[in-house]
Amino acid sequence: MTFIFVWMLALTGILATAADHAVSTIAPRQQNVSSTWPYGPFSTRGRNIINARGEVITWAGVNWPLSGETMIPEGLEHASADSILDRIASAGFNFIRMPYAIEMVDLFYLNNQTDTPFPQTLISALGPDNGTLVTSQILLHNPIWTRNTTLFKIWSDIVRIAARKKLYVHPDAHVSKAKWCCSHTDGNAWFGDEHSNVDSWKRGLGYVASWAGNHTNIVSMSLRNELRESWVIPRGGYNWVNFVGNMSAAAGVVHAANPGVLISWGGMQYGQDLSALTAKRNLLTAGCYKCDAVRDGFRREPVAFDLGDYPWGDKVIWEMHLYEGSEDMDTGNCRMIEAGLYRNGFNALGIGRPAACNSTLRASGVEEEWCAPAQRLTPVVLSEFGRRQDGGLMSDVLLGCLKEFTKRYGVSWAMWSLAGNYRIREGRQQDEDTWGLLNGTWNGWRFGEGVEGFWKPWVRDMGLAVNE
Repeated sequence: MTFIFVWMLALTGILATAADHAVSTIAPRQQNVSSTWPYGPFSTRGRNIINARGEVITWAGVNWPLSGETMIPEGLEHASADSILDRIASAGFNFIRMPYAIEMVDLFYLNNQTDTPFPQTLISALGPDNGTLVTSQILLHNPIWTRNTTLFKIWSDIVRIAARKKLYVHPDAHVSKAKWCCSHTDGNAWFGDEHSNVDSWKRGLGYVASWAGNHTNIVSMSLRNELRESWVIPRGGYNWVNFVGNMSAAAGVVHAANPGVLISWGGMQYGQDLSALTAKRNLLTAGCYKCDAVRDGFRREPVAFDLGDYPWGDKVIWEMHLYEGSEDMDTGNCRMIEAGLYRNGFNALGIGRPAACNSTLRASGVEEEWCAPAQRLTPVVLSEFGRRQDGGLMSDVLLGCLKEFTKRYGVSWAMWSLAGNYRIREGRQQDEDTWGLLNGTWNGWRFGEGVEGFWKPWVRDMGLAVNE
């Protein structure tokens, strides 16, 4: 299989890495040790993220998407970037995960290495009338921009405003083609999927990593969001071998472009599963939900992944997601939720083996394999979870369990999402999202009782200051 061959080349160092994907238009930049906040660059020390002063860093934050068809952060037609960031900071959040589309960078190269003026993507996505209207609304609320302002200029200005408020920004490569995420059929599911060209993805990561080097509060970025089986291209090599091969090559690209930035790896099955990596299992035979088998895997010499083999090993952090609709994880009981989290990657924190591993997993006959300890301590972040913002929030089983888990073990997190509405989502324009922290007009909280009684106390319990 071609994918396996490519991975083996990457493992032995034959595959070209960062130099082949260097971005000529934004010079790679090593972040120097800073004497002021955020005291970068950051690195890892065992299970912790640390700044350049050796202090342990904890994040609690939100997702603010710009990965839809317009490729502009949501909500700017309703409020200024400054006021949105003020509201984020007012709840005590210190971290913003910003999902973006690799298509932003593809457009740059398609346009003779010139960034795209933002009205173009609005008109393309929303049509001439609505695109022009939303352009005017964005400029009304954000007079710092003009009709000639480009996509990356808007993002850069938001990051700079966030820095003044001491907010970390984490670019997340959410999709390749800008659109709503995520499904098995959206063409963004797996490497080589309908809309997911691997070379363009790595080029895009290199570009964003270089761009991030100009912003001190971007201390981390992700490689790929919610990898999953593709139903568009069946038998596409969905397994641990191809996962590690592509992700390690991409990590090399990012590290070459910006050696100071932390690199987050999400797992398989919609970002839920990192078990083969944290437990250092044989990648040729390790279990994975609905994975394509390596047919001769048991006849070949075992192959395992070790961060220590790479120059960027101390820059990698794991990230995991969990939603109630998970196909393969029990989300209805705290004991089972903790066992699943441990097995799927949080064992990398070096925490104790949950009791549910003993009682429930014996019945499976694979107790040791299923709930194995990690082979290396590495930070793990819970970067996506969420639900409707309404009265059910306070008694939600999954979120209540995640809250206690992150507090007990000091796990950084980011909820989904800030967005009270989307300019366009699956063909619907100005589509309101009941999961959003903000209301549909972005001028207040959707469920204020939840912010005061659930989110702010959670942030406070993570050791972060909350404005009252």
